[in-house]
Amino acid sequence: MPILVFEYEFKDLFASVDSLFTHVLLILNYVPVMNTLQVEKLLPIKLLHSRNFSVVITDLSGGYLYVNSLFQEKFAFISKNLLGSHFSKTVYSKDVILCNTAAKSCIKEPGQTFSVTVRKATEGKDYNWTQWDISSLKNENGNPYALVCVGQDVTKKDPYNSSLDDHDKVHKKNEHFLNENQFTSLVNHIPGVVYRCNSDEYFSISYTSNEIENLTGYPVAYFYENRKDGYSRLINEEDKAMVKSTIRNAINNKEQYALEYRIKHKDGELRWVFERGQAVFEGDKQISFIDGCIFDITNKKQVEAALAYSKDEVKRLALVAHSTTNSVMITDADENIIWVNEGFTRISGYTLDELKGKKIGYSLEGTETDEDAKKRLRFAIDNRLPFKDEFLCYVKDGGQVWVEVDSQPLFDEKGKHLGFMTIENDITRRKLAQKEQEELLQRLTLATDSAKIGIWEIDIKNNNHVIWDDTMFDIYGYSNTEEASPYKIWKKLLHPDDTNMMMEIIGELVSGKKEMDSALYRIITTNGMIRFIESHAIVKKSESGKVIRLIGTNRNVTDDVLVQEKLKSQNKALRDIAFIQSHEVRRPLANILGVIEVLNNNNTVSNKDILDHLIQSANELDTQIRSIVQKTNSLDGLIGGF
Repeated sequence: MPILVFEYEFKDLFASVDSLFTHVLLILNYVPVMNTLQVEKLLPIKLLHSRNFSVVITDLSGGYLYVNSLFQEKFAFISKNLLGSHFSKTVYSKDVILCNTAAKSCIKEPGQTFSVTVRKATEGKDYNWTQWDISSLKNENGNPYALVCVGQDVTKKDPYNSSLDDHDKVHKKNEHFLNENQFTSLVNHIPGVVYRCNSDEYFSISYTSNEIENLTGYPVAYFYENRKDGYSRLINEEDKAMVKSTIRNAINNKEQYALEYRIKHKDGELRWVFERGQAVFEGDKQISFIDGCIFDITNKKQVEAALAYSKDEVKRLALVAHSTTNSVMITDADENIIWVNEGFTRISGYTLDELKGKKIGYSLEGTETDEDAKKRLRFAIDNRLPFKDEFLCYVKDGGQVWVEVDSQPLFDEKGKHLGFMTIENDITRRKLAQKEQEELLQRLTLATDSAKIGIWEIDIKNNNHVIWDDTMFDIYGYSNTEEASPYKIWKKLLHPDDTNMMMEIIGELVSGKKEMDSALYRIITTNGMIRFIESHAIVKKSESGKVIRLIGTNRNVTDDVLVQEKLKSQNKALRDIAFIQSHEVRRPLANILGVIEVLNNNNTVSNKDILDHLIQSANELDTQIRSIVQKTNSLDGLIGGF
C-alpha cells in the first residue's frame, strides 16, 4: 500500500470514531424538542429579530430546529424553510469539518462557548465568511440536547477580505503538504513500521520508520546495511514461502496484499506481525516501488489463542457437565437455580422447569434434616466460600437420598460474584453399607469384649507398623496410653523357648507361604507369671498378590491350659487304678478260681452247695472287676482326647 493511502486510512479511522461519538450522544441525550422548543424563553427577542446576527438552533446531529429570519433570507436559495435540513448545506464543503469539531467540543464540555469562522455556501461566486459562537443547551440532568449558534458576517474584515480563488491559492500548500521533518515526525509516531522497497530483484529496503527497532530489536541502520535480506532473514522458516508467494501474487495482479506471519526478535522471542502493502507502477507495467506497513500483533494472537482455548475448555466442560452421571447444578448470585444437568434430574426427580424459583439448599427441608448441616451450608453461601459436605436430601417423590456435595463460588475476571456451581454424588448405597458395617463392628466388638479377644494388625506396607486394640494391651498387662510400641511389648514378654517358633510362623505368613495360621505360645508378664496365649492370623493381599497386612486375634487361655493339665493328671491316676485293677486285683482272683476248679474236679468238697456258691461268687467278682476296667479305659480315652 502507498504511504499516502496508509495515512488516509488513519484519518478515516479517526473520522469514524468522531462520527460514532456524535451518534452515541444523539441516541443517549436527544429529546423531542422540535415541537416543544420555545426560543423566546431561551434567547433575547432582539437577538432573534436582529438584522446583524444570524441565529440558529440545531440538534446534536446538526439538523436545524430553529433559524431566525436573517439566516433564512441568506439561504432562501437552498430552501424556503430550512427547518429539518442539515447545517452542512449552508456551509462551504471544505469547512464543514471545522463546524463538526466545534460542535463536538460543545457536547463534550457543556456550558463552554466555542468560536469558529467558516465560509458559507453561496449561490454564485460570492465570497462570504461568518464567525459563529456555539454553545449547548442542557436538559434538567445537565446533558446537552441542542446547539445554539450565533453568527456575524466578517467577510470585509481582515484576514477574510480576499476572494475565494485567492484564498485557495494562498492556503492550498499549507493545507495539503507536509515538509520532510513533518512527514518523518508523522511516520515515526505511527505505532507500526512504515517502509518503502525498491523495484529491484530483492525489493531492497530504501526507507523504514524507527518503529522497526521496537518490532525486531535491530536498529534502523542494520536494515540499511542489509537491504537485501536484513528483514527477510528474520521471517520464520515455516512462513517464508507463504510470505513470498502472497506478495508476488499481489504484485502480479496489481492488488494490495495483507498477511500475518511470524518473525524472530533479536532476543529470540517469536512474534506475530500483520503486513499490508501495495506496489506502485509507472504507467501500466513498470514497478516504481512498494509501500507498506507492518504491525506487531503478538498480543492479539495470544488473546485469540487464549480465547480459542477458553472456548474449547467451555465446550469440554459443558460436555462433561451434560455427560457425567453426577448431579451438576448452577445458581445465580441470588442463589436461584438456573441450570441442572440430566444427572441432577435423575437423582432428584426434578426437571429444570420445575426448579424455577427454587434456591440452593431447597432439598434440605424435612423432618430428619440435620440442622447443623444447614448452618454449615448457610455460612458458606453467605460468605461465598467453597464447601464440601454430606447431606441427607429429600427428592421429588418424598424419598431420601444421601449426597456428597462439592460446591464452588463463581466469580468473573473483576471479582464479581456470579453464583455457585455444585456437583453432587449419590452416596446412599455407601451410607447404607457404612451403617451396616458399623452395626457389624458393634456386634463384633461386643463379642470380642465378652470373650476378651484382642485384635491386632501388622501393616506391611507401612514399615510393619503394629496396631493393638485395648484388649490386646490388657492381655499383655500394659496400658494403651504408654509410649512403648506394641511390637516392643510383644517381643519383650515373649517366652524365650517360644521365640523361634513364633518368628518362623510370622515369616511364613509375611512371605505368603501360608494364608492363615494359629499358635499357642507363652509370655512372661511383668510380675513374672507365665501366661498362655492362643493366636490366630490371616493374610490380606493386594490385587497383584503381594502381602500388605496381617490381621489376627489373641486370647488369654492360661486357665484353660491349667484345667487341661489337671485333667491330664487325673487321667494318669485313673490309668494307674486301671492297671492295678487289671493286674493286681485279678491275680488273687485268678488263683482262687484255679483252686475252686481243682477242688471241683477232684470232688474234694463234699458239700456241693458250698462249692457252687463259692464258684458263683468268684465269677461275679471277676465280672465286676472287668466292668470297672472297661469303664476306666473309656474315661481314659475321653480325657486323653482334650
